[in-house]
Amino acid sequence: MSSLQSRTRAASSLEDRLLKFAEDARAAAQLLAPSREQDELLSKAQRAEKLANAADRLSLTSLLY
Repeated sequence: MSSLQSRTRAASSLEDRLLKFAEDARAAAQLLAPSREQDELLSKAQRAEKLANAADRLSLTSLLY
């Protein structure tokens, strides 16, 4: 007998969550002195913003078809 997991929708969109992560990472990076850790946080923020942009473009593209 197989069990089914119920799926629930996220409270916010993927783009919103990625942008929130980027905002939080940038805020945390500002609190740090220049270091490798700060660079990594800024890099993660930049990647999250790029992913949010790509996810937004993909969702718009799917609406066209």
